[in-house]
Amino acid sequence: MQMQNVGDLQFNPQELLQQYLSQNHDQLSQKLISILEHFEMSTYLELKIESQYFVNAFVKSFLYIFTQPDYLLSDTFVKRFIQLNLTISNLVAISDFKTTDAYLELLQLQPQNYAKILTLYSARNSFKLDRKAIFDASPALACLWYSHYLEIYRTGLVNRIVYQNLREHLIYEDDRLQDFYQIDDLYFGATYIDGDNDRLLKNRINRSIQNSQLVKNTTIRNRPHPRKIAIISGLWFANHSVYRILSSCIAALKDDYELTLIHIGDQQINIDIQYFHEVKYLKLANNQWDLSFIQDNEFTAIYYPDIGMLPESIVLSNMRIAPIQICGLGHPVSTFGSEIDYFISGSESEILRNPEVNYSERLVLLNGLGAANNYPNYQPQTNLEVSDKIHTNTLTNTLTNTAEPRLIINCPWYAQKVNYPLLLLLKKIIHDAKVPLIFRFFSGGGLLRKNDFLPFVKDIEQVLGAENICIYPYKSYPEYMAIMEEATLCLDSYHFGGFNVIIDGLYLRKPTIFFEGKRWYNRAGARLAKKLGLGDLVAKSPAEYTQLTLKLINNLDFRQEIQERINKIDLDRQVFQADFQVDNSKCFHQAINFLIQNHEALKAESTAQDSLKVSSKNNYKKLIRISYGS
Repeated sequence: MQMQNVGDLQFNPQELLQQYLSQNHDQLSQKLISILEHFEMSTYLELKIESQYFVNAFVKSFLYIFTQPDYLLSDTFVKRFIQLNLTISNLVAISDFKTTDAYLELLQLQPQNYAKILTLYSARNSFKLDRKAIFDASPALACLWYSHYLEIYRTGLVNRIVYQNLREHLIYEDDRLQDFYQIDDLYFGATYIDGDNDRLLKNRINRSIQNSQLVKNTTIRNRPHPRKIAIISGLWFANHSVYRILSSCIAALKDDYELTLIHIGDQQINIDIQYFHEVKYLKLANNQWDLSFIQDNEFTAIYYPDIGMLPESIVLSNMRIAPIQICGLGHPVSTFGSEIDYFISGSESEILRNPEVNYSERLVLLNGLGAANNYPNYQPQTNLEVSDKIHTNTLTNTLTNTAEPRLIINCPWYAQKVNYPLLLLLKKIIHDAKVPLIFRFFSGGGLLRKNDFLPFVKDIEQVLGAENICIYPYKSYPEYMAIMEEATLCLDSYHFGGFNVIIDGLYLRKPTIFFEGKRWYNRAGARLAKKLGLGDLVAKSPAEYTQLTLKLINNLDFRQEIQERINKIDLDRQVFQADFQVDNSKCFHQAINFLIQNHEALKAESTAQDSLKVSSKNNYKKLIRISYGS
């Protein structure tokens, strides 16, 4: 057996085998981990022949040696192997082995197999093990495995088996499941896995944080100043979706309040500090923070634009830092059990009956959608003036080296928004379309971890066919918009829909099919479409979604009529400026004023209401409506 190498990485299968035969198990474990860590840190966007051969050779050697009964893992390496669960799953997926099912079958009959099983058992497996038995053997290691098993949500939901396994995993309950790892992936990912059951996991994570030594040992001494408000975010920079929909709201506060930005996470980001009196920096590193400026503070209120996007926001939201704590639409999902009092949204984008179904916080409703988008930082390359010409772009399919023209359809969905049921709808659209199609997916930066990209591509190819798709890794905003501009149509995702990407498509004058659901994240885009007179493009079921998409594709007259209507929409007035944005920001300002002035009364009202145990037919926590000028 010869030395195998890809780039600077190399290994000799014979040397690995010799280390195993010589019982140099620790040295062998270290070598295997070092190779796996390369694939954890280095994402491949394609595999050339020599790279594919390397992957196959390594996976073959690794799985053979790792599942030998007399290859023993010392305690030093057990946790690290379990942490590499997703990397191994992805690496096997892009190899010719596809899954570790056969090797798990071998392991289940072996002694001392526990750590090896947790290393190889991922959501890609058809092989099933009882989760209770896993927790019975070692609750501590089972908690570690439970968390890393869920990491695959970023790309795996496009795979039928992964989709089903993750939804099962999410709702598993065990009193011993108390420790969580990579909490931002779990908290954020739960909603993409199952929007009806995400509250179960989020509630468990909140309780775990609230019971942690970090929270219990942190004493907050708050002396609230009525004009001091903190904004806690790590994403306050131009072009980020959080900033784009909420910056005008924060701008509306700057003249009447002394605002402090508490920037969390990466401190190298070029954040926008123009609205803030002061900026503080806070980063979680090995569970160690400098919380001194939070422990002694004068904030009367804290506003979190985007709880769940970064681990710091999740932990801080479970601490009582200020008397009034508010969550916003940057990540438009309830915390389901943190120390947040209010969630500010919009009356036109929420289902008003029984808000406790969607929120543990008290829901505060502004007029409209609750968010107003900034003007896109992009200058279109084509003339977007009102025109009678229909956009009929086609694409030569370079993926298969054919000259067959294809209608281009934008699917501007981050990878976690793409799921197996949604792909089945696209498959039907391909089958029933009268012209060849190509769907363009924009996977985002989340795929540049642990070699997520190629498994994602392969799974989508398996459902839709390689000739019908084009999948882009991370693109800068101008690059993304330029590619979007080439297409004829856009599609909304479901069940987690889009808002900023909907705005992007409309800004580029693209006819778009919307999918309306029952939560802000799958209602706001559809409600905006209705406000703009495009309600006939809003679907409320999978059947309607495919029918409307096919009508746009197959009916040229209908597409022409929709295009003309979109060209005539005054986006400047109706979306980006004037009444829409100004009223939203003024209404947000009024909401903050109201909450600060009435918080004690509202808190007493909620406490009294909780004790009444009212029936489910009534609003468990009354809505608070805010109208500008009222």
